[in-house]
Amino acid sequence: MLKKRRLALGLTLAQVARKSDTSVSALSRYENGWHRFELATLEKLAGALGCRLSVKLEPLEDNLSEEKTTAGEVIGRIERLFWDKKPRPEDLNRYPRWIVERVLEFGNLRDVRTLIGYFGRDEFLELVSMCRFSSKRTSVFWENILKREKPECTKKPSPRAAGSYWTG
Repeated sequence: MLKKRRLALGLTLAQVARKSDTSVSALSRYENGWHRFELATLEKLAGALGCRLSVKLEPLEDNLSEEKTTAGEVIGRIERLFWDKKPRPEDLNRYPRWIVERVLEFGNLRDVRTLIGYFGRDEFLELVSMCRFSSKRTSVFWENILKREKPECTKKPSPRAAGSYWTG
């Protein structure tokens, strides 16, 4: 929007930079999608371009799930994460923990949303609670998500806590 407005006014980068008391290189970065901006700089740029700055927060989605997807669509989206054994659509119901563990270890947010869309939020969280991760970082991350998302009574006990109930 900055570049479009600047060009519509017939101004050069140097002219806008001078009017906004910023550098040409900073203005160029902003025009080319720089995401690490400073509000004060944006206000100066807006003023130099005869605009009012408006900052607005909008939710990305109502929740993390996508529309309901078929097993074939899910496998098509996540099969790149399975280099050792190619998953089949029926594996989603036969070995859901294997699928979920792999996606959470190596996938991205879109992959996670795909699984939530397929399993539903509650079933997905239940599957996550049963996962065993090879990465400590992934394990801690999802433990924290579960603490926030699941009721206390449905969380899995730690092996140490479960062991204290056995009298052996």
